[in-house]
Amino acid sequence: MKALTLALAALALTAGSAAAETVTITLTGVEARPGRILASMNTRDQFLRAAPAYEAVAQPAEGGVTLTFENVAPGDYALMVMHDLNANGQFDFGTDGWAFSNSARPMTGPPAFDDHKFSVANAPVTLTETLRYGF
Repeated sequence: MKALTLALAALALTAGSAAAETVTITLTGVEARPGRILASMNTRDQFLRAAPAYEAVAQPAEGGVTLTFENVAPGDYALMVMHDLNANGQFDFGTDGWAFSNSARPMTGPPAFDDHKFSVANAPVTLTETLRYGF
């Protein structure tokens, strides 16, 4: 009986950890300038409104930066990234670098969650996005 209880507990722990995944973001086009790279993964309800579900910070490096989000719950997310050049914690339109998930083409209006969403399910996710400066 004790062995069965231990086996069930181990199975429960394994099942719980399988639900969380790793999301790896490779940013290209990064300029080695002052400031920090700030990234967030947001649900539909959080997108452009509330504190994000997941955050990552990196130092800018010429050419590219890799960000990793650990233990991400399954669901739909949109990635938002900014190169905060003056470290004020706010996006300065026209100067700070920026990127969104699925942003292969330039934006023609305000970002929309459905244009930038990607799904996290039962496997690690890898995205490559280009950091852009100016508009």
